[in-house]
Amino acid sequence: MHIEVLEEIDHQKIISEANTVKVMLEKGWSNIGQVGIQGHKPNLDPMTEYKSSIGRVSKLQYPETYFKYSLFEIPTINRLMEKYGMLRTRIMQSTPKTCLSFHQDMSKRIHIPLITNDDCMMIIEDRIYNLEVGKVYLTNTTLRHTAVNASMNSRVHIVGCVYS
Repeated sequence: MHIEVLEEIDHQKIISEANTVKVMLEKGWSNIGQVGIQGHKPNLDPMTEYKSSIGRVSKLQYPETYFKYSLFEIPTINRLMEKYGMLRTRIMQSTPKTCLSFHQDMSKRIHIPLITNDDCMMIIEDRIYNLEVGKVYLTNTTLRHTAVNASMNSRVHIVGCVYS
């Protein structure tokens, strides 16, 4: 199975909490790219640590599995991260008209779409998926995959690694 819906969620509550992160950072989604919402130690300062878990795995200062401590007071998102054992969780924005190269991750990923539309999709192996807001997805990103934003608007997801 490439993608599995794990549960339906209150999208408005999730996006409201994610927006508090955006406001704290004093940036709009189009200026963020990625924001790490988990740190490698408890009680880290979110304003200095939100960049520590983003980017290529090979360039991280610590292994993915170290990023398990919530940086922000976002209770609903924090409960989901704990419930699903999410690690190195980020809020990720893809700009309009962009596509990632095909790649394989070391672990599966949880995706929680915040902002999306019908022209945003994931391709896993030879299948195309549109992930809808209001759902939590387990995606098998250990398989060859990409994400495409073929729209004129930003796409924003919460994405966390799961090793199970």
